[in-house]
Amino acid sequence: MAPSRAAAGAVLPVVVALLLGVVAAAAATGGARKMASHGEGANLKASPGAPAAGGSADQFRGKARLPSFAAPRRYELFLRPDLVACTFSGSVAISVAVSAPTRFLVLNALDLSVNRASIRFQALEPTEVVFFKDDGLLVLGFAKQLPLGEGLLKMDFNGTLNDQMRGFYRSKYQYKGKERNMAVTQFESVDARRCFPCWDEPAFKAKFKLTLEVPSELVALSNMPVANATFAGPIKTVRYQESPPMSTYLVAIVVGLFEYVEGMTTKGTRVRVYTQIGKSNQGKFALDVGVKSLNLYKDYFDTPYPLPKLDMIAIPDFAAGAMENYGLVTYREVALLFDDKSSSASSKQSVAITVAHELAHQWFGNLVTMEWWTHLWLNEGFATWMSHLAVDSFFPQWNIWTQFLDSTTTALRLDSLEASHPIEVEIHHASEVDQIFDAISYDKGASVIRMLQSYLGAERFQKAMASYMKKYAYSNAKTEDLWAVLEKETGEPVKDLMTTWTKQKGYPVINAKIKGNDIEIEQAQFLLDGSSGSGMWIVPITSGCGAYDTQKKFLLKLKRDKLVTGSQCGDRKKGGNFWTKLNINGTGFYRVKYDDELAAALQNALETKKLSLMDKIGIVDDLYALSIARQQTFASLLRLLYGYRGEADYSVLSHINTVTASIAKVSADAIPALAGDIKQLLIKILLSPEEKLGWDPKKGESHLDVMLRPLLLTALVQLGHGKTINEGVRRFNIFTRDRSTSLLPPDTRKAAYLSVMQNVSSSNRSGYDALRKIYKESAEGEERLQVLGILSSCRDKSIVLESLNLIFTNEVRNQDASMLLRGIQPEAREISWNWLKENWERISRTFSGSLEASFVKNIVPLVHLITVLLPYFRDHIPQFCRYYFHKAIANVDFLVSCQFTSNEKAAEISKFFATRTKPGFERTLKQSLESVRISARWAEGIRSEPGLAQTVRELLAKP
Repeated sequence: MAPSRAAAGAVLPVVVALLLGVVAAAAATGGARKMASHGEGANLKASPGAPAAGGSADQFRGKARLPSFAAPRRYELFLRPDLVACTFSGSVAISVAVSAPTRFLVLNALDLSVNRASIRFQALEPTEVVFFKDDGLLVLGFAKQLPLGEGLLKMDFNGTLNDQMRGFYRSKYQYKGKERNMAVTQFESVDARRCFPCWDEPAFKAKFKLTLEVPSELVALSNMPVANATFAGPIKTVRYQESPPMSTYLVAIVVGLFEYVEGMTTKGTRVRVYTQIGKSNQGKFALDVGVKSLNLYKDYFDTPYPLPKLDMIAIPDFAAGAMENYGLVTYREVALLFDDKSSSASSKQSVAITVAHELAHQWFGNLVTMEWWTHLWLNEGFATWMSHLAVDSFFPQWNIWTQFLDSTTTALRLDSLEASHPIEVEIHHASEVDQIFDAISYDKGASVIRMLQSYLGAERFQKAMASYMKKYAYSNAKTEDLWAVLEKETGEPVKDLMTTWTKQKGYPVINAKIKGNDIEIEQAQFLLDGSSGSGMWIVPITSGCGAYDTQKKFLLKLKRDKLVTGSQCGDRKKGGNFWTKLNINGTGFYRVKYDDELAAALQNALETKKLSLMDKIGIVDDLYALSIARQQTFASLLRLLYGYRGEADYSVLSHINTVTASIAKVSADAIPALAGDIKQLLIKILLSPEEKLGWDPKKGESHLDVMLRPLLLTALVQLGHGKTINEGVRRFNIFTRDRSTSLLPPDTRKAAYLSVMQNVSSSNRSGYDALRKIYKESAEGEERLQVLGILSSCRDKSIVLESLNLIFTNEVRNQDASMLLRGIQPEAREISWNWLKENWERISRTFSGSLEASFVKNIVPLVHLITVLLPYFRDHIPQFCRYYFHKAIANVDFLVSCQFTSNEKAAEISKFFATRTKPGFERTLKQSLESVRISARWAEGIRSEPGLAQTVRELLAKP
C-alpha cells in the first residue's frame, strides 16, 4: 500500500491524503517450485503446541498463526454477487496438502454463513464445525486422521456485500441519474476471510482460479485476464485464467459499469485504467505513470512483470488511498484521476507517487511477500522508497528526493516518542497487525533503506536487490533474508548495521562539539520528552566542511568518536567561511545537535546560501525537535527561522511552514501576550516569497512554484494576514458568480475558501452557505474534499457544530467524514471535544464497520480526537489504513495548530478513554497522550525562557 505524499505527511495536498496500493509477480518455474516446497511448511511456523493428531478444536483458539500441518495449494473460487440485495453466495474447492498426522483442518472465515452440509474433505464429512469469531477461525474436525498428501476441501457459503469498505463490499455510484451499486473487494490485511474461507496469512501462497456470475451488462474484473465468458440471458459467467502463487490479501474482484483507457509496456503488457462512465480521460496521466513504472521496475529488479495485464481502477467508496492487488490495483478516485483543468499540481504529484508506490508492490510485496506481518516494513518501506526513485526518474524537475524528507521527518517525530516501536514488531495475533501500519513501517522503513543505499552505493544496492528478487520470487521472505543477500553481494556488514535500526525503537541524536582541529561526536537516544534512552546504533556518519566536495563517511560503532577537520573547513575567525555539517542531505536517520560555535557557523552558511536544499531542511527540523525537547531554546529556533526569510524553494518552505504553524499555536498557549508579535514575525518570514509569486499563475513557471503558491497563501491566511485574507475573499466572491473565472484556479481555491471562513459567523454566514453550495454542486472529488476540509475552520460555535454534524448526514460519504475535522481552529477545541463526548455513541454507531482511515488522519489535529476512534477502530477499519492514523500522530500532534498543550487536558482525555479502549490500541493511546504532555512541557519551557520578548523585538526590527 502506498501512502501518497499528502496522506503521508502532515501537510501535503488533500488528495494524497487518501492514497496507496500496487500489484505483482515474476516468472520462472524455479520460483514456482520454491513455492511448492515452501507451502509444504519450509517457511511456515506452526502454532505453538499445535497438535498433529488429537485434542479438541478449542486448542486452536487465540494462537498467533494458523498451524502448518495443512496448507493450500490451489483455490477454485466461485462467487455470485447480488448487487440489488447486496448479498453474495459462493463455493470454494481448495487443494490442501496435509503434511503431518491430524484430524483437523484449521482455516479462516468471518462474517460468512457456511453450509455445513456442503463441507467435504475428499469424501470425508466433518464431525465438528467450530467458529472462533474473535480469531476469525473455522476449525473442521474429522472422525479420523486425514490422509497425508493433497486432498480437496469443498464448501458452500454466503455473505453480505457490506458497507464497511472491507472484505467483499458495495460502493455506490451514479449512472444516468440513478444510484447503483458496484461490488468491490479490499482484503489487506486479514479480510479475505470475510469473502471466502481460506488460509488468510501471507505465507500461505496458492494459485487462484476464479469464476464470477454477474449481470451481463456489467464489467467484471479480477487479478487475471478473462479466459472465457458464457451468457444466459441477463446473466454471464466469467472465468479467469489461473493466477501464479499469491497471498490471499492480494485477491481482487470489482463488478460494475466502467470505461477505460489503455496502454502497453515495452514488453507488451497491457495496462488499463478503469473509471466510471464519462471519466476515462482523467485516467490518462495515471496510465502514463503506470506504464513507465512497470518498465522501470522491470529493469531495476532485472525481473519482468509476470502477469499478462495490469488494471488500475477508481472506486467511489474506498477505505484508504489505494491497494496493490495483484494485477488489479484499486484506488480511491482522487488518488488515481487527474484533470488538467480542474485538478491541482499537488494532486498530480500525489497521483504519480501513489501509482508508483502501488506498482512497486508488484515486485516488493506481491512477487516476494513478507513471511509474516512482523516484516510488513519490507513491503511498505520499499514501496515508499521505490515510488520516489521512479517519480524522480519520470519528473526530475519535481525534486522529489528533497520532498522525500517529509517522510523522514514524519518518522523521526513518531520514533522520538517513548511509546514508539521497532520497525520489526512481533505480531502475536491478527488483531495486532493494525498497530504497525504506521509511519515507522512506511517512512522509517523507507528512510533507513535510503540510508543503507547511500552507504552501500546505488549500483551495488541495485544489483543486490535484483538478486534478492530472483531468489525469493513467488515465495516469502523475512528481513534477515534481505540482509543476507545484501551482505553476500556487497561484502559489507549489513546485518550488524541494520539490525540496530530495525530491532530497536528510536534513533540517536549526534552531539557535535569542536575541540581544536577535531569535532568530538557522541550518540545518545533522542526522545522528545527530554529524557534519556539507552539505545545504541551503528550510525553511517556523513560530514562536509566548508564545501560539499570535502565529504567524509564512516560508521560510528561506539558511543563516542571524533572527526579531524583540519583547515579545509574554512577560517574559524569571525567572518570566515568555516562551517561543518553532519548528516549530509539527511541521508541518515538521526538528528544532530551542534555546539554554539558550530551552530553559529551553520547559520552563517545558511544565510550566505552555502547549504543544499536538503540540509536547509535538516538543520531547521533538528533544531525544531531539540526545542520541543527543551534541549535548545525557543529563541534559537526563531533566530534560525529568520535566516530563511529569503527562501524560495517549495520543499524548504513546506517544512518552514510546518514549523511556523506549530510555533504560532504553542505561542498562543504559552505566551499569549507575545503571540501577536510572533505571528507578525512568522508573516515576515513567509511574505517575501509569496509577494514574488502572487495569486495568479505565471506562464512557464515550474511545478514546484505552482505548489508553493497555495502553500504560502494558506499559511498567511492562517496567520491572520489581512491583505491576503481580503484578496482571497475578493476572488471568492467573483468565483461564486463565475465558476470558470481565471482568478481562482484549483491550486489557490483553498486559500480563498479559508479566507472566507475567517469572517463567517451565525449572523454572517453567506460565505459558509456559498461553500456548502459549491460542495453540493461540484462533480470533482478534489474540490469537494477541499471544501469539506474548510467548513469547520471557524471560531463561531454554532457554525462549527453545524459542520461537525454533517458527518451524520447523507451529504457526506463516510470515507470523507474526517475532512470536516481537519480545519478545526484552536479556539474551537473545547467545542469539538465536548461534541465528541456528547456524540460518542452516535459516532460509534455511524462509523462502526466503516473504514475511516482518513477520518482518523484528519481528526487528529485534536489529539483527543485521535483517540476518538480507538475503541472501534481496531475492529472496524482495514489494517493498512492505520498508516494514516499513526502518520497523523507522528505529524499533526506537533505540527497542526489545534493540539491541546496542558497536562490537565491529557489527564481528562486519559480518563475519558480509560473505559473506552480495546486491547491492541494501548500503544496508540499512549502515543497520543504522550504527545499532549510533550507539548505541555514545551509550552512550560517557553513561558520560563528569559529574554524571549527581546529576541522577538530584535528580529521584527531587522530588515
